[in-house]
Amino acid sequence: MPNWVFDIYVLLTTRVPIPRMLFLFSVITLSLFTLTGHHHATLSEIGLVLPVMCALFGHVAVVAVQMPDTLKTYDRIGLPNAGGKLILIWLAAYAGAMALPSLEVAQAALSMGVAIYLCLFVVTFYFFGDGDKVGWFARDWDNGQTNAANWHVARLIALILLNEMAARNGTAFDWIIAITLGPISLHYLMYWTIVATHPYDRTRPHD
Repeated sequence: MPNWVFDIYVLLTTRVPIPRMLFLFSVITLSLFTLTGHHHATLSEIGLVLPVMCALFGHVAVVAVQMPDTLKTYDRIGLPNAGGKLILIWLAAYAGAMALPSLEVAQAALSMGVAIYLCLFVVTFYFFGDGDKVGWFARDWDNGQTNAANWHVARLIALILLNEMAARNGTAFDWIIAITLGPISLHYLMYWTIVATHPYDRTRPHD
């Protein structure tokens, strides 16, 4: 049997983690925008950008779900009373985001945040060689960590470009779709591409 048949079998049967937080963010954000979309023009008159507000509430839901585990992590590493400080930081960030004057400016701020994370990831992995920062999908792959990291970087760059194009050339609904369904699509595309291009040993033992 040819090798490509085994490759397809491995690709179709490999477990890909479900991005639960991305799904939660998407459901909350899309639902809010669908229910309040008719107020877009009214909110614009008072300086509020409806798509950004919907995205912020979606992110609030994600932060609220993850907060208990985050606080346990901070307690374990010796950071006392981190909950109050974390809430103040998020409130300040949300207030700053709501004050942004337009969707394009909000997307520029989001792109800057993703770019900063991308730079930190590149420095951590490529310069320090810390494979654990890649995540579970490459932690135990001796020859696949760099391959997985490369596709992770490609996903982040594609995410920035997708959102920027939607913010500058599309409607508010286009941007909402880009920031909700785009990350989920790129998540699955990244994992399937990592599996498909993983440099595993393709030789099979002979009978």
